[in-house]
This record gives sequence, C-alpha cells and structure tokens, in this order.
Amino acid sequence: MPSLDPLRAILSNRQFTLLWGGQTVSQFGDGIVSVALPLLVLQTTGSAVDLGLVVAARLVPTVAFLLIGGAVTDRASRRLLMLVSDASRAIITTTLGLLALSGVLNFSELVAGSLLFGTFDALFYPSSSALYPELINAELLIQANSLRQSSGTISASLLGPVVGGVIASTIGTSWSLLIDAGTFVVSAGCLLAMRATPRPAPTGASVLADIAAGIRFCRRTPWIAWTLIVAAFANAIIFMPIAVLLPLLFKRTLHSPDWMVGVGFAAFGVGSLIGALLLAFLPKPKRRVGTMWVLWTSAAFLTVGYGVAPSTWTACLALLTIGPLLMGGQVIWESLLQAEVPREMLGRVSSVDFMVSFALAPIGVAVAGVAAGVVGVRFAIVFPALFVGAFSLTVLLAVRSLTALDREPPAAIA
Repeated sequence: MPSLDPLRAILSNRQFTLLWGGQTVSQFGDGIVSVALPLLVLQTTGSAVDLGLVVAARLVPTVAFLLIGGAVTDRASRRLLMLVSDASRAIITTTLGLLALSGVLNFSELVAGSLLFGTFDALFYPSSSALYPELINAELLIQANSLRQSSGTISASLLGPVVGGVIASTIGTSWSLLIDAGTFVVSAGCLLAMRATPRPAPTGASVLADIAAGIRFCRRTPWIAWTLIVAAFANAIIFMPIAVLLPLLFKRTLHSPDWMVGVGFAAFGVGSLIGALLLAFLPKPKRRVGTMWVLWTSAAFLTVGYGVAPSTWTACLALLTIGPLLMGGQVIWESLLQAEVPREMLGRVSSVDFMVSFALAPIGVAVAGVAAGVVGVRFAIVFPALFVGAFSLTVLLAVRSLTALDREPPAAIA
C-alpha cells in the first residue's frame, strides 16, 4: 500500500508549510480571476479580440523578462524575490479592482495592468521553482510537488473558478479583483513569517554570461530541449488559449450562462487534482521522461473531444479527462528539473523553461480570439490539438536521445 510517511515528513517542515499555505491561498485568488477577467473584458468592450489582447498583454513581459528574472534568482534570496513579486501584484490588482468598482476601468487600463502584472510574474516563476528544492530533500520532491499541485489545483482550478462564477453572477466581477489582491497579501505574509533563506553563491560572471550558461545547459540536454520545443507549441495554440476559447465556446457556441464558464474551468481543475493526487501516492515512474511525454501527447489528442463537444456538460467531461494527463506530466517535469539540474543553475534553467514554454503564447492567445471569429471556435480548438498531438508523437517515437535519461540512474543532488 502507498505510504503516508513522505507526506508527513513534508508537512512537518515549517518552511515548506508556510510557503505552500501562502501559495495555496494566492492560487485561490488566481482561480477567481480566471473567470472574472474574461467576463470583465467582454462586459467592457464586448470584443473577443480585446479579450485575447488583454490575456496576451500579461504574457508578453513575462516572456520578455524571464531570462533576467532567472539570472536574478540565482543571485538573490529566492524568498525575498517572491515577496517583492507578491506585494507588487497585490498593489496592481487592488488598483484595477478599485477602478472597476468605480465604473471607470477601460480597455487601456486593463492592458496596462496586465503588462505590469506579467513583469512581476517573470520574477516570481523562476524564484518559486528554485526555492522549493532548498526546503525539501531530493527524494521527497515528487511528493512535495504533487502536494502543492494538488492544493493549487483545488484552489486555482476548482474552488476559485466556481467562486468566480458565483461572484460574477451576484455582486459583480469588480469584487473578484479586490479579493485576488487580498490573497496576494496573505501569501506575502506567509513569506515574511518564513526564516530568511540564503543568497546563492555568486558565479563571478556577468548577468549576460549567467543567462547564456543557462541557455547552453538546456540546449545541450536533449530531454529538456525537445520538451521545451513541443511545450512552446502546445501552450501557444492549445492550452493557453483555453482562457479565451473556453468562455467563447461556452457563451457563444453552446449558449451557456456565466456560471457554467466557472464549471468548465472547475472540471479541468478536478481532473488536474486527480492527476496530482495519483502522483503523490504512486511510486515514482521508472521511465520519467517517457511517461511524461505519453501523458502530454495523450492530452493534446483528447483536446479534440472538448472542441467538438455537442453540449456544455460533454465539454466539461472532456476537460475532466485532459486534466489528469496534463497535471501528471507537469509534476514529473518539475521534479525532473529539481532533481537533475545543478542547484546553482536551477533559477536560470527554470527561467529558460518558462520563457520557451510560453514564448509563443502571447501570439497564440491573441490569434485565438481572431481565429475564433474567422474560422469558428470549434476549428480554433480542434486543428491545433491534432497538429500538436501528431508532432509530439513523432518526436517521441523518432528521437532516441529524448528518453536517454530513462536508461541512466538519476543524478544525486548534494
């Protein structure tokens, strides 16, 4: 039977528990806004193109500044950088919420807020990825990542979207932004309550040289390089556009009420939770890279079912089946990076991961809104899913170096 001992050991770690708890609350706010923001844009402008531009506006600075964020992460306290990011995003979200509540929020302010928010995302993502392995032993990383992904899924993809749908249908979407700002304050408080974490040892090189070293490491490591290439396409044309295409599919094609948009996001969240929980209790897969690729390739193909669904509830069922595959692969991926990448380079490698994975996402999200109007919402979902699924399967079967790590013993982390 699966043992609970690893989870007990993780939860007895005060540093991890504070970080995990604060991020869980923050992700709840993210889940609320995932429903509220698309509805707020549609209420403000009524334009699917504007919705795509607002979502893309957050991604552009994130991608642009991620490499710098990774280099900074390997030079400063990861905890301090997360604290700066959370506090800044709380201020930005509060400002937008107050403008929306006053009835003066317009499209340009939504874009400006998204641009600022994305800038601090670029600092947060590599800092977060690099901080967790500082707090948890290497042999417990899969269980720790499964635990935080499980709680994050419950907050961001299940409870948050449902609450967001209820808020949108009752007191209005403006309050969602203020609630989200409050969750950032809670997360910042948890980071303040943690013991200070040390700065990484200086590399002695310039920021540009550090960035170049991180890029070289990823380029020369086949399982990282190929995964990032395929992930860039998958995120750009399938999974990131869900933020735009799901509301359009539910509202304009399937003619669902606002609250059903929240149910759709929540269905995906339930599936993701199942995937995270399974990885928390099951033994670590022997073929980590191969297992991860099979899960993600299957998710791409199954997205077709969501795109052709004849009703809202069948679309939700399709999203429920995609969630475990994506989340299972994500848990394995994060644990691979944390276990196999040298600790002193983890911030830079994580920044390359985020940057490449989302490099095409701003374009993909912006184009998704246009494509939905030109070729239809269903085609905008189905064709990209078939393309990415076929591309991923071809790489998995044809590139032997991709799974070379599965034939080697895992690297030990000092």
